[in-house]
Parts: sequence; structure tokens; C-alpha cells
Amino acid sequence: MIFCPCVGSGTLSSRFRAVIRRNLSPALAAVAVGAHRTHRTGHAVPGGSGSSAGVVLGCGVTVESDEEEPVSGNRVIARRYELTSPIGRGSMGEVWSGYDQRLDRRIAVKLLPSAKLAEADDPQLLTKRFVREAQLTAKVEHPGVPAVHDVGTEGDELFLVMQRISGTDLADIIAEHAPLSVSWAVSVAAQIAAVLTSAHEASLIHRDLKPSNVMIADSGTVKVLDFGIAAVLEGGHTKLTRAGDSMGTPAYMAPEQAMHNTATPAGDLYSLGCVLHELLSGERVFDAPGAPAIVHKHMSVPPTPLRECGVAVPAELERLVLDLLAKNPQQRPEDAREVYRRLLPYLPAPEDSASVIDSGDPTAPYRHPHAPRSSRRRPESTETPGEVPVADPRAAEERIRSEQQRANELVDEARFTQAAELLRSLLLDRSLRRQLTPERRTKIRRNLATFHFLGGDYRAALEEYTTLLAEFDDDSGVPIASVLECRFMAATCRMELGEDQRAARELRSLLNEYLRLLPSELERILEVRVQLATLLSNTGETNAARELLRQVLAAATTEESQLHAEQARRMLARLDELGR
Repeated sequence: MIFCPCVGSGTLSSRFRAVIRRNLSPALAAVAVGAHRTHRTGHAVPGGSGSSAGVVLGCGVTVESDEEEPVSGNRVIARRYELTSPIGRGSMGEVWSGYDQRLDRRIAVKLLPSAKLAEADDPQLLTKRFVREAQLTAKVEHPGVPAVHDVGTEGDELFLVMQRISGTDLADIIAEHAPLSVSWAVSVAAQIAAVLTSAHEASLIHRDLKPSNVMIADSGTVKVLDFGIAAVLEGGHTKLTRAGDSMGTPAYMAPEQAMHNTATPAGDLYSLGCVLHELLSGERVFDAPGAPAIVHKHMSVPPTPLRECGVAVPAELERLVLDLLAKNPQQRPEDAREVYRRLLPYLPAPEDSASVIDSGDPTAPYRHPHAPRSSRRRPESTETPGEVPVADPRAAEERIRSEQQRANELVDEARFTQAAELLRSLLLDRSLRRQLTPERRTKIRRNLATFHFLGGDYRAALEEYTTLLAEFDDDSGVPIASVLECRFMAATCRMELGEDQRAARELRSLLNEYLRLLPSELERILEVRVQLATLLSNTGETNAARELLRQVLAAATTEESQLHAEQARRMLARLDELGR
């Protein structure tokens, strides 16, 4: 049996309706109720007034309508991909953070603008390279390569839609923390070697492997980015590089690539050697005032062994780095698979402990292989404001107003992930600290929790409800009804997450609190009893569940309470049918 907020046949609980009515406008509330029912039952629910979402069919599938979308101020590509903020510029165009409006997920979008095409000596060649990037990246099926979702044209521009990675740029890690420990450096290098193995087996060469093209995801998985200037080995494909082009970055470029523009798997291994040397030493293999001088050193100057640089590493690991940096490609390791094999002795061993894994730890996939990812999200900053400037009051108020309004528009379109991120960005922005009084922060966080709940992200919703409850103290002035409501929603989240025993304890305590502090709240007391009875029946405590349901029937004397009475009768009939 499905428990509230959608009990039995999918009937929405009165408490859930109350939460939505408090946080959303009437029009949005109708859509939110329907969207949540769709999430729980898979039934078709029409979109709200003015919504462009059309009909939601469950499982994230949407039938688009012809109605115009609300104006958000953000550009939308292909009537689906909303660009929210620029991430940077890659070798093949601009990269934007965005959202897939149809699937309500985060994405990264790479654009090849018409202006960049116009600047190119050969626009047709640049276009072919861009399209081939999508095809080649999609060809590499490996967790260390971001997934390609879509590619297409928008006017005179090309776009590539990819998985958006939540993590840290390896170049930033080196700048802040290098030299790194052997276990960290080797864990990063081994994962890169695994990606290169899959890429090379797919006849794909990266050609520009460097720290800024590597990210460590929050899970610890290393992601190799930007295959935009990659070359193919297959005889059936033209190498999309003109004579005279030198593709790559001088500080990480193999001698033969710099001299002859020759792209081979061995060149990627040389670049990996440069990265591994920098991880272990904190310094590049070669540095010089200009690119020609750097290239000259890569071609002519022997690399200094790590231990001569004062780096304490095993002799065999030092030997591997020197082999990777051999001037002659034939003297480098045979392939990326051999590199991985030679790194194995220095990888951290699997651990038996179930300790919490630090976010962004590249050793985690080796210490805890296939372990469940931590449910903890990146904490909000608790630092003092310091030198963070205070936003202009008018601009701050306008931003708070407009982003809350935009969040409501997104909820109207059942785009709960993006709506929640907008509200979370307000809470994290320290420049708004003067405008976001404790009362306003509480309201925004309650809406944030509601949006997570509506979107089915019960873990995130639970974290926000838990944060709210921690902020509610005797001096906060929050009505006891609001405190108990947050406790109820937190318990409901735990039920959705399968934390049955803890949810049952909290619901029992909550029932006692309502009876003691708010005995006149009949509907809410009945709802808590139904919730608790549902949970107890699912865990085998049927006698206690039956007693709670009988209490519901005895107390349901008003017209408003008949919904709970009907739920109780259905549950009792179901228990009788099952002989429980």
C-alpha cells in the first residue's frame, strides 16, 4: 500500500495539500498537486494555466503544447535546453551551464557560435570538427567520459548537449593542493589511463590531455573532458586537421605532436606523464617564458626525475613517469592498459569500513569500490562574510523577487530541480545577507524543501526540513503548528526513503505532541494516525495499525474528516483480505 502523501489509490493527503497551498499560488498549487500525483501513479496530468509543459505522462515524458513559454530571460536552445550561466570557453566554442526543460535535469551545453565560424579560415572544417566531437565522445562508453545527450543546430549555431558534472577542476586542485600524495595522484592517473584505454580502443585520441580538461566528480570518479580536437584512427574517417595545424597545449604536448602534428595513442600517454609528474611534484615538467621555448624543451631536454626534484616516490613509480615522458614514442609504455597495470601497486587497497567518503576523493572508487554514494550534499558556507560585498539593496530586492517568481514559473512547468536550485542559490549568496532576514530565509527554505519533495528528491527535502527544525528554537517565534508540520514532512520523507523504524518513532512522537499541544487540529491528528498505521502495517505491526485505524473511524465525525475515514476503511478491508 502506498502511504500519504498519496495514500491507497493515489488520493492526496490533506496535509500535503495544506503544505502546497501555503507555499504556492492557487494556479501553481493545482499543477503541483497534479505533478506529484503523476510522479507517484504515472497517470496523465494536464499542465497548469500558461504552462508550456503540456501533458506529463509519468517517467519524465512530456507532450509539448503550442503555448508560449514564460519569459525567463534565459536563452532556450531547440525549445528545450535553457542556458543559465557561462562556464567557460573550450577549444571548440563556449560552454554553458543549463537545464533540460523536458527531463528537468542539469546539463552542459557547448555552443559553436556563428561569429566563431566566421572567424575560422575554414568554417566547413570547424563545423565538421564540432559534429565529430559529439559522435566521437558518444562512442566512448566509459563512466570517465561525460555522456552526450544531443547535438544539433540552432539558427547559424551548432550546439552539443552533455552531462553536467558536479565536481572540481583538476587544475584548481593542483593550484591549491599540489604536490599531492602518491595515493591521490596515482588514483587520478589510473582513472585517466582507464578512460584512455576505452578511447584508444574506440580509435579515438584525445590530443589535448591536461589538468584543465580533467574533473574529479563529487563521487571521486575522474572525468576526461573536451574531446573537441580529437582525431580518429579509423581508416574510414578523415582526420579533421589541416596540414600546419598544431592542436594541443605546449606544456603537455608530446614532441612528435609538436614537430609533425602527429596524433597517436603514445602522444596521449606522454600528456598523461606530464599530468602525473605535476600531480606528484606540484610543478610542470618543463616551463619557459613562451610556447616555442616550452616546445623546444619537450623535444630536446631530458625530464628531471621526481626524486631529484625532492619528491619522495617509489623508484618504480618514478620510472613509469620517465617512461611516459620518453622522447621516442617507441620507448613509452605499450598502451594505456599497461600504464594502468603499472599503477596498480600504488593504488589504495579496498577497505572494509563503511566510513563516509569525502566528496571529490579520487581514491574512493578504489577504497570503496561500488559503494553507495554519500547522500550528503555540499554544506552551505558558515564563514563570516569577510570581504564579500553587500549587494545594492534595490538590486538585491529585485533579484530575490524575480528569482522567487521564476521558481514559481518553473514549478508551474513541473521543473522542480531547476526551481529548487534557484532558491538554493539565493540562500547561498552571502551578498544578500542583509535582505535575507531569518524570517525570509525560513520562508525560502520551506519552499525549497517543498520543491524537492514535489520533484521526488526526498533526500534533499529531508535535509532542508531537518535544517529548518534545527533553526526552530524557543526564541525563533515560529508557531508550533509550523514546527509540527515540518516534523511531519520530515517523517514522510523518511518513509519515502525506506527509513521505516525512525519514521515510525517520529510519527508516534508527533501524534503525542499534536494531542498535547494542538488537540483541536482534528484533521491533522487523523492524518498522522493514518500515516503511522500505513507504516506499521507495512512493517508487520498490524494490531497496532488496526487500533490506530479504529481510532480514526471513531474520531472522524466531521465532513472534512471523511477522507481519512475512507482511507481507514480501505486499509482495514485490505488487512482483512490479506488475513493480517
